[in-house]
Amino acid sequence: MDFPENRTLTQSEFECMCRGADVLEQDSRGIKVLRLADGDMLKLFRVKRAWSSARLIPYSKRFCRNAARLAQRGIPTVSVKAWYQLGSPGTTAVLYRPLPGLTIREIARSGGLGNTLLQQLGAFVAELHRQGVYFRSLHFGNIVQTPEGKLGLIDIADLGVRPWRLFNFERLRNFRHLCRLERDRQQFGQQGWQRLCSAYLDATQMSARCRQKFAMQAQKLFDHGGTEKKS
Repeated sequence: MDFPENRTLTQSEFECMCRGADVLEQDSRGIKVLRLADGDMLKLFRVKRAWSSARLIPYSKRFCRNAARLAQRGIPTVSVKAWYQLGSPGTTAVLYRPLPGLTIREIARSGGLGNTLLQQLGAFVAELHRQGVYFRSLHFGNIVQTPEGKLGLIDIADLGVRPWRLFNFERLRNFRHLCRLERDRQQFGQQGWQRLCSAYLDATQMSARCRQKFAMQAQKLFDHGGTEKKS
């Protein structure tokens, strides 16, 4: 799989990158995301626990690998330019060109979430699932509509690609995450959610019985804020 080799980013190189950069995300451990002066992004990953799978396969490597996998499948995403090891133990970083466009959440807030986009969005999620792309934290803030009108993905470290289509329980987990936030449910509304689900099901090859069951479960998730309550 083709992505940049890991190399060490020295402290002086890091400080040079920081000059004129905007800090987009930061926590108690330090900077998380920088927008550099040339528009590129530098995303830092830190291992938080003494024992973690991230020490074996750093999230930065997963990010690079996922970008390559999505590109191979024709799914628009970020363009990785470099993969770094920093001096601090357990700290790595990725330099990438962001995917241009607006997130679905931004479009919804501006009132641009029409039937055409809902149809496109449902078909896009169905295509991800058909190609085995399981994005655990899929939400309307990491799906982007590009200036060319295509849909793509950002924030892709938490993503896996199966060699088969996703099972229904994995599909529903994605839909649960999509409607988890109250602000998103308010922007979409009942009609918008139903149109999204209808477009999704139209693009799948589910049987009529499975379609009906899935539609009912997805509606329950929306009604109960991403959690299907037991009767």
